[in-house]
Amino acid sequence: MTSYSIEEEGKDGRWGPIFSQPHYYGDIVRKLFVAGDAIMILTYPFFSEKIFFSTTLSILVIVSIGAIAGFLSPRQKWASFLTFIISIGALSVFEYHAAMSISGENKNLFNLFFWTNQALAVIFFISLYYSAKTIRGFYTNKTKLP
Repeated sequence: MTSYSIEEEGKDGRWGPIFSQPHYYGDIVRKLFVAGDAIMILTYPFFSEKIFFSTTLSILVIVSIGAIAGFLSPRQKWASFLTFIISIGALSVFEYHAAMSISGENKNLFNLFFWTNQALAVIFFISLYYSAKTIRGFYTNKTKLP
């Protein structure tokens, strides 16, 4: 059995012509999800008391985002829709936490919780953009599923 890396995926023609289409950005979204997951895993122990979700739910979300990044494939249109929805939710949650951590009397720009949430919000904003471009490509007939 041959092993393929993300970068080699599709170069042998087994996924069809979708990788030659300009409107598939699943690889970028996958990398952004993995980067966001890594930041969440590394920082969660330090900020767990500031997050209004339970520890179990937070860990379940982190694991789910990583798993969905692994399932992302140009053959599965549902995965692109799922990354779009997850990006909206994650962007909303992280930007909310960033705004709340610096509002009121907490106007400290050296607040690590603020910057971590702001970085995660930017990551998921970019993944939202590329997920939307991929979905748009599916419906404008510029990207056809094999």
